Formats: sequence, C-alpha cells, structure tokens
Amino acid sequence: MVATLALCNDIDFADWDTYRAAHHELREEFGIDAEDSFWLFDPAGSDMALFKSSLNEKGPRHDELLADIQIGRLNILHAAGNFDFATTDQRPTRRMIADGLDYLAEHARVPEVWTNHGDTGNLQNIGWPGCTYQCGDNPAADSYVLDLLLQHGVRYFWTDRDTTNDFVESPIVHSEQTRAGYHIDCFTRYRGALKKAPDAETLFQQLTDENLDQLIDEENSVVVYQHWCVHRETDGRPVCAGRPVFPENSWRSLKRLSEYRDHGKVVISRVADLLETCMPEKA
Repeated sequence: MVATLALCNDIDFADWDTYRAAHHELREEFGIDAEDSFWLFDPAGSDMALFKSSLNEKGPRHDELLADIQIGRLNILHAAGNFDFATTDQRPTRRMIADGLDYLAEHARVPEVWTNHGDTGNLQNIGWPGCTYQCGDNPAADSYVLDLLLQHGVRYFWTDRDTTNDFVESPIVHSEQTRAGYHIDCFTRYRGALKKAPDAETLFQQLTDENLDQLIDEENSVVVYQHWCVHRETDGRPVCAGRPVFPENSWRSLKRLSEYRDHGKVVISRVADLLETCMPEKA
C-alpha cells in the first residue's frame, strides 16, 4: 500500500480570479490537478456560488462554475450555501436547497462529498445528537436537507467536529447516526494545532517533513483541511488571497509533496476516491 493524501479545500473568501490562480499554481508548478468546493447559494453574491438568493438570481460566475462542476474540478459541495450572519440576513430553507440540488442534477451533477461551512447562520449544516445550531439532519427544522442529499447521491460528510491534530489517524471514515435516523459516513480532516483555520499561508505547517515522512512510513492516508484562497491581515482577519496564492514556505512544502509523488512515495488523490478506500468493512 502506498501513502495517500487528499487536499480538501473550503472555498471561503475566494473570488473567481483567485480560485483560478490557486489552481494554476497547483497545476503548473506542482502538477497537482486539485479539486475544489463551491456553493449553490450566496445571497451576498460570491463568485463561487451558482445562485444568489434563489434560482431566479444567477451568481456572477454561474456559467463558468457550471462548466467546472461538469468536468469535475468543482467536486465538493460546501454546505450548499454561504449564509453567514456576517454577510446576509437570509437563512437557508429546505425548498431553496431542494431546488438547487435538482438544478445541479439536471445541468451537471451533485458531488459525493459535503462539507459544513461557516458560522451559526448556516442552519443547513449537518449536525449530530447534542449539537447546537446545525439543523440539516433535523427533520423538524425548516432547513432539514439530509434526506435530499442522500437521494441525490451524497455519500461522505464532514461535520464541524471532525478535525484532528494528528496527521495520521485511523479510521478516517466513521459512521454517524443522525437525528433523522440515517447512518451517514463522516470523515475526518487534518487541521493541525493552528491558531486560526488553515489557509495558504499556514499550509507549510500542515505539510511538514515530519508529517509527510510519518504518512509514508506508515503507508497511511490523510485528508488535509484547507482554505487556500485565504491570506490573513496582521490582526488575523481572513481576506481573499493575494499573489502568489501560495507563499514561499507553503510553496516549498507543496514542492516537496510533489517530489514525493514523483518518486512513488505518495499518491495525491481526490477526496471521494481516498474515502472509498478507507471505508470500514461491513460486518
């Protein structure tokens, strides 16, 4: 077995040009054909959402996003939308997300991977027994969407609590019983002991020599949690990344990773493909 690594990026704070720049750097400088995430809705009008508040309001990059979804570059559904309190007073509803999923299924495809997003305004996030605001798996809530996601073929879920500071952790995939009664396959992402959520400027603190060597020695797998379209101000505030997207330290770590791949020491995988190999055996 060869060590396997997948990069799982949340599209927060990205604009279209920065998204394109990040993928250009990954592809041209490191030979990494990375996948990325997107939103169905963002009432504030992000470049990375297909729609604003409804299907009647296309986002500014709707056509380009749809094309990248069709070819599989945008292959992770980031909680179906951005409903952060910081950007909108609108809250998500079941009807809205049902419409978005139907549209996606008709015009492209619904990804197999879902990741929760943002602050407590994102009621559609998938929760667990005892969670606080997440209502996506609560049949009594107006933002209940889990059954719709399963019907559309979503297979893997990342919830807010599924992060780890251990680069090599087993198992990556575990079954979670939801409040709706469904058992879903949830996966863990490596965050690391960072003060803020991981971004392009702290990627090198995740892809350290020690971490990569451990992964290779143990022939294990890891899903790395990222926000690579984010840089931070001196006060820690997140902003859309400047250029280059990956600063020198992170560039070196990506270069090392690509060299390990070229020497057959590690496979850089898509998230769903890696998770498929990590599924627990059925009894």
